[in-house]
Amino acid sequence: MPLALASGAPWPGCAAFAAPDLAKAGSAGSALGTLPATFAGLLPCPDCVGARCQINLLPGGAYMRRSTYLLNGRDEVYYDLGAWSIAGDGTLILSGDREGDTRWAVEEARTLRKVDRRGNPLDSKPPSELTRRPTLEAMEPRLKLSGMFRYMADAARFRECRSGLQWPVEMSGEYRTLERVYTVLQVRIEPRPKMEGKGPEPTLIVEKFVDAMPGRRCDEQPPQSDLEDSRWRPVRIGDRSVTVPADQREPWIVLESISKRVTGSGGCNRISGRYQAGSGTLRFSPMISSQMACPAMDMEAAFLRALNDTRRYRIRGRILELMDGDGKPLVGLEERNLK
Repeated sequence: MPLALASGAPWPGCAAFAAPDLAKAGSAGSALGTLPATFAGLLPCPDCVGARCQINLLPGGAYMRRSTYLLNGRDEVYYDLGAWSIAGDGTLILSGDREGDTRWAVEEARTLRKVDRRGNPLDSKPPSELTRRPTLEAMEPRLKLSGMFRYMADAARFRECRSGLQWPVEMSGEYRTLERVYTVLQVRIEPRPKMEGKGPEPTLIVEKFVDAMPGRRCDEQPPQSDLEDSRWRPVRIGDRSVTVPADQREPWIVLESISKRVTGSGGCNRISGRYQAGSGTLRFSPMISSQMACPAMDMEAAFLRALNDTRRYRIRGRILELMDGDGKPLVGLEERNLK
C-alpha cells in the first residue's frame, strides 16, 4: 500500500514531519488551493511516445515528482524531490527537478501549465499541462538522496536537503554504514509499521551507501568533489531543452579532479580543455574539438559557447547549473552516473 510523504500538517494514514526551512513557501501557495494535492497528465516528449507526469505538492514548500517516459516496448521511471515556491508573477517554480528549475502557470488551482522562464506558454501538442486529481495519489519513490542522518533516542532519522522532508530510517541493509553526517544514499521509501502507535508510516530504506561528507551541512554549497569526476549530460541550453537526434551521440562532459582537464563530446565532435573551480566559481579554457561534420551542429555550437561563457556554478541534487558572471543560467546538466 503506497503512502504519501508527509511535511507540515498530518495527512490521513501518515506521520507528520515538519519542514521548517520551507515554511514561507506554504503561505505563498494560496493560488494552489488546499495542499497536499496531486497534479498529473501526459506531457509531450520529443524522443518518446509521451511522458506521464505526476507532481505531489506538499504543505511547507516541498514536492515530489514521478516521470514515466513511454518508449518503444519499455517505460523509464524517474523520481525527484525538491522545493516549490510562487514567483512574483504568480507562476509556480519547482527547484531541484531533473530538468533544472521549471515554471508552471497556475490556473484556478485546477491546472498547471508549463511555461518558459519568461512565463510564456510552450508551443506543444498535446499541451504541456497537468490537472488536479480529486484526491492525493501517493508514490513509493526509488532515488538518490543527499541529506543529514541523525540517530537520537534509539531512532534513526534522515532529512533530505532540497525538500526539507524527513523520514525514519529502517535499521537494516546499508543502514549500518551511516553516521551523524551529511550522506548521499540510494534509497526507496515504503510503508513500515510505526515504532510507536498503530498503523504504517513512510520509511526510508537504504539500498546503497554512496558517500559521506563529515562537517558539511544542508545549507552549504556542495564541495568540488560533487562537481568533479562525474559524467554530466546537458538537458537544457539557454531556454531550449536538449534533444539528441537519432543519428548523433549524446553530449557530455567530465571534469577530471586529478588532471584538472575537462573531456567529453558535443554530440558530434570530441571536446577537451582545462578548467579552474573554486567555491561556486568555474571557468573553462577554450575548448579543443575534432573537426567532424554532422547533420545538425547548432546544439554543439551552443553547448561550446555556454562552456566558454561559464563563470559560476551550483549543484542541486543531480542537476549542475552553469552560469555567467552575472548569475544568468547558461546550461543545465544532469548527472548520469552514481559514484
